[in-house]
Amino acid sequence: MADHPDFLDLYTSPDYDTYSAQKDWQQNTMLGRLTMFLIRIGDNALTRFLIRSFQDQQGGDSPQARVLSIFAHVLVLVMAIFVAYAIGHIVQIVIGKEIVINQEIIIEEEVKLSDLKKALESKNATEMKQRRGAREKKDKNT
Repeated sequence: MADHPDFLDLYTSPDYDTYSAQKDWQQNTMLGRLTMFLIRIGDNALTRFLIRSFQDQQGGDSPQARVLSIFAHVLVLVMAIFVAYAIGHIVQIVIGKEIVINQEIIIEEEVKLSDLKKALESKNATEMKQRRGAREKKDKNT
């Protein structure tokens, strides 16, 4: 690898500082490591084989190409639904699970003392009738 002229030119060119900064970024950051991982996956022989097998050989008229196209559309739709659900869940976490509205209703009513006495007397009279009715039923049963 050291005998390759392009490789040697990389270390002698003025872009060596840029290259070393990029290598530091790739080795020291999470995004750089993710980038290197994706490059390794894309450079894999199996990945290249799969890409060649999925390439359309008949100009889009083959059944495999149609099925693959439908699958891609469904996958995009499912991913969009998933992203909307995830965003909704994040918003729900930020806002809270329930929105509670507490309201107090205060009704002010003027009641005359005479009306209050009448209502109290009619209530007492009703209670007395109920008591008499219960006593009469008890007396009838014995």
